[in-house]
Amino acid sequence: MDDKIKVSVIIPVYQVEKYLERAVDSVLEQTLKELEIILVDDGSEDASGMICDRYAREYPGKIKVIHKENEGLGMARNTGVQAARGEYVAFLDSDDTVESDMYQEMYEKALEDQYDMVMCDVRILYVEEDKESVVSTFPEETIDLGEYLVRGNNITYSVNKLYARRIWEEQQYEKMLFEDIALIPALVTRYPHIGYVPKPFYCYYRRANTISTTMSGEMTDIIKAFRNFIENSDRRYREEVIYCTAKQLFWNMTQSRILFQADFIELLKEYKKDFLLNSYIAKDQKIRKILDFIDREVIPERLICICDPGQLPQAFLESIQENFPKAQKIIRDITQAEEDEFPDSVRRAVSEGNREFAREYAGLKILYEQGGILLKPDMQVALNLKRLRLQSIFFGFENEEEICGGCFGALGGHYVIRALLDSYEEDNIFNKAMLPLKERIRDLLILHFDLKPNGRNQRLKGEIQVYLPAVLAFDLQDGENCCKKAPIEVPKGYELVSVPVLKMWSDRLMENWNLYKRERDQNAKGKKGPHRQEQPPIGAAAGSGADVEEQIRQVAEAYENSTSWKITRPLRALGSIFNK
Repeated sequence: MDDKIKVSVIIPVYQVEKYLERAVDSVLEQTLKELEIILVDDGSEDASGMICDRYAREYPGKIKVIHKENEGLGMARNTGVQAARGEYVAFLDSDDTVESDMYQEMYEKALEDQYDMVMCDVRILYVEEDKESVVSTFPEETIDLGEYLVRGNNITYSVNKLYARRIWEEQQYEKMLFEDIALIPALVTRYPHIGYVPKPFYCYYRRANTISTTMSGEMTDIIKAFRNFIENSDRRYREEVIYCTAKQLFWNMTQSRILFQADFIELLKEYKKDFLLNSYIAKDQKIRKILDFIDREVIPERLICICDPGQLPQAFLESIQENFPKAQKIIRDITQAEEDEFPDSVRRAVSEGNREFAREYAGLKILYEQGGILLKPDMQVALNLKRLRLQSIFFGFENEEEICGGCFGALGGHYVIRALLDSYEEDNIFNKAMLPLKERIRDLLILHFDLKPNGRNQRLKGEIQVYLPAVLAFDLQDGENCCKKAPIEVPKGYELVSVPVLKMWSDRLMENWNLYKRERDQNAKGKKGPHRQEQPPIGAAAGSGADVEEQIRQVAEAYENSTSWKITRPLRALGSIFNK
């Protein structure tokens, strides 16, 4: 170890050419001079790598640069730690800054009692909102670890801490998102001799569209991160660790990452005993609300597709990998099923070459036995599909009358799926004519659950959710799509919509537009009577005729620029599925 280097500051670098100089300069301005800066270029494709090299030339012996292939933030930090020579180690994200006296004061605090690590407060600068706040790490200057886990803040941050370098001879980050949550909280419980400087030395610039704020399928890594915290923490702090996890789960489930609520519920179930018996949660009226989720059934993150070998479109596979990378995938051909598992109607279909009839039965059978989401190869899933796992069973319309057979899901053992399976054993028109499964589903829902074939959202008997076509069949660019048909390639920027759906949406929009005009005309007539109270048109403020006309102009403009655009844009790339 070089005794002249007191602190090694490790800065992972990736695509941050706009912010990197600000970060590095904040370290160069430190009052503590006996430090080194290690810049780890994690395969940047912008000018970041060249900026790193320039700093290394200007500050030889002070700044070291390591260029490596892109592996993510945690791996870059591990690489920096391996090259560190300082007595203590600190991390700085390349788009943040530190106050000039941060490492001086934290290093001096570390020497006071040979602390394993030292923490400070965090200043959060909200870039888009042009405001800031300070998050205090603990309300007292002396850290009691049990109390800190219960009452403290900033526990998951790597960057507001100074670590004895020996810690990193025993620990390292995993290659995943949320690598901080996966490692740092548990690490704190295993090195509990902690100092604290109650000053906001670290400046965290929070902006939109960062890795931590952009929704993606990889964000389910947060479940693994919480699990690591629970499993890898010192068992002496189990009660406090569970409560600390519960606080973070509450924020994620109800505010930050509601889309992943089903995944969080599964984690709650995994540690059900710990959450239900935790004394801290029992006393906290706010946090104990997460216990309301603990017995809620969610559809397993299991994707089922029955297809011919080698017939899966690349777009199907890519959409699953992007949005459901951690899901269990059951992809198989009907030839993998034993023939004696099939009822007579299905065996007859196979003998007559109707493999689609058999595929639909085989998928339905797996869905009943295991639960999950059944997909056809001509579909593409979106991240929004995760929210449908909160239903016990769901279907969707393909147009005004037909049910979409390409994507639906259910809990394992659901009685509706059992009824559909049983219908293959009966002497009925569906089996005689080998009709598609979607017709079987529609008629069952009409007969037993009063489904109205009108293409609208419906909740049948309080349990069976049926969605409109924009959710499970076509994407109308309204932000609600969970899965869409993709049998025909369309130009980039366009969407495929069938003629029946296009007509249905157009009719409904015109109904709303005509309703507005009727209301407007009635209100205009009302103004002529001397004793009638004037009423503004729907969506307009009371005022002069000019005001009314201005409201009409705004509504018409909004119609043309939003809803109408959603309808006419797909029309320009229309491929009629039903008329192929």
